[in-house]
Amino acid sequence: MKFNTFGKLSLASVLVSAALAANAGISVENEQGLFTIGGDVEYDLNFVDKDRSNQGTQDFSQSGRILVQIAAEREVANDHYLRVQVQPLLKSSGDVDLDDAFFAIGRQADWELKIGRFEGFDMFPVGQDTMLDFARTNAAGDVIEPYRMKDARGRGDYGQVSYAKSIDSLYFELGSLFKQNDGADKNAVFVRPVVAFQATDNLRFAAALEANLTADKADAANDYLGYGATVNYSVQDFSLDLSYAYRDFDVTGTKEDTSIGAVIQYKRFGLGHIYSQADTGSKEKMNTTWASYEIANVMDVQDFSIYLGSYFSKVDNAADDQDVGVRVRFKYFF
Repeated sequence: MKFNTFGKLSLASVLVSAALAANAGISVENEQGLFTIGGDVEYDLNFVDKDRSNQGTQDFSQSGRILVQIAAEREVANDHYLRVQVQPLLKSSGDVDLDDAFFAIGRQADWELKIGRFEGFDMFPVGQDTMLDFARTNAAGDVIEPYRMKDARGRGDYGQVSYAKSIDSLYFELGSLFKQNDGADKNAVFVRPVVAFQATDNLRFAAALEANLTADKADAANDYLGYGATVNYSVQDFSLDLSYAYRDFDVTGTKEDTSIGAVIQYKRFGLGHIYSQADTGSKEKMNTTWASYEIANVMDVQDFSIYLGSYFSKVDNAADDQDVGVRVRFKYFF
């Protein structure tokens, strides 16, 4: 979603200036509730080397954005609340985009109904992914990401609704996502139920599926059933995530995607790997590894970090397509 009006861009610029001046965001509380403005700066210096069968390319670039978070919450009787959040993105390319823009009502530590633009439960965590991309592409050269149970997770351009419920160690989330009609009789409407169980203070399990309720043969790209599971183990400065995702397309009958991921985080160092396989009658495998290290408290500023990241991705095909990338990221929370 993009904003093209000067007024909205000017408002976002004013909010960024005010938040930076405050250095730690702005917070105002009165009888109407709590209103806050904050955000973060994220700018990257990149180098990518892509090796393809027809040619190899090297690319040096600078990218990034400033995110402004505007949030308001009002508490009412019996621990109930109303919440609004919007996150404009001001990109170094000159574009203005949007992360979250939602309205939620609920009860603390109980239930929540949310509508708008947001992300649901993460079923395939990638941890400290300072730089992560994939070497597999289609005929047009567009990157084809491995399936990671995130197609119906959220932040689509046509809206979504979700309901979440917590009961002791159990968490349940039923999300929905609407997609554009691409010439089919009906537009795709996905549901995404998630169940998570906090077995101990250190161990959590979660399982989910993605299903298109209006599956249409004319919309083959969205006519599939996907499911997955993830496990997280965390203790002190160490965290481990193991994830699995699979989807089966109904129309083709011969198209399946499988992904397995492992991510380790120890203090300020992160390491991850994804093995993915696309089966369309013949199997095409891809292995992707990434690593990242955080240099924290730069210039003795607690909210300012520099991240050093890299990734390597290789496709097991006739050309052995592969990517190598390195990145320096400047990150500042305000």
